[in-house]
Amino acid sequence: MAYRVRRTSRDDWRQLRELRLTALSDPVASVAFYEPYEEALELTQGEWERRAVGRSTVTFIGETEAGEWGGMVGVFSRGGVAQVVGVYMRPEHRGTGLASLLMQAAIDWADGREVRLRVHENNPRAVKFYRSLGFEPTGDRAVDPADPVYETYELVLRSPRSP
Repeated sequence: MAYRVRRTSRDDWRQLRELRLTALSDPVASVAFYEPYEEALELTQGEWERRAVGRSTVTFIGETEAGEWGGMVGVFSRGGVAQVVGVYMRPEHRGTGLASLLMQAAIDWADGREVRLRVHENNPRAVKFYRSLGFEPTGDRAVDPADPVYETYELVLRSPRSP
């Protein structure tokens, strides 16, 4: 399947809202997000527009030729490091290469800076994927704020490269 990867804009707020709410309600992906579905559902149009513009977090989406959004990844800068957040692929787009394209967009956006992300201990598929891109564990672990029984841990790509 062919995808066009691009940054979201203000006009994309409706599609961004729909994709984010889908991600937050996906039982497979739910461990990857800290934002509760109910809170995201209550966000105003203005907040969705701000998210789509990407003043603090830039969002890249993968769009099919028919205009369907297959997935997304967010990235922001903190202390000279690029932090990846909000990675989600719709089930029918998993395993198509879209995740690699989106992660490459985030890595390119980092412009040579270290790229970091957090992954849930119960998400081995994501760990395997990130490791295939060259991400390595930093040793930093934290309690999952959504469920303190579990932990998340940090991965880093110290020398960004193409997947």
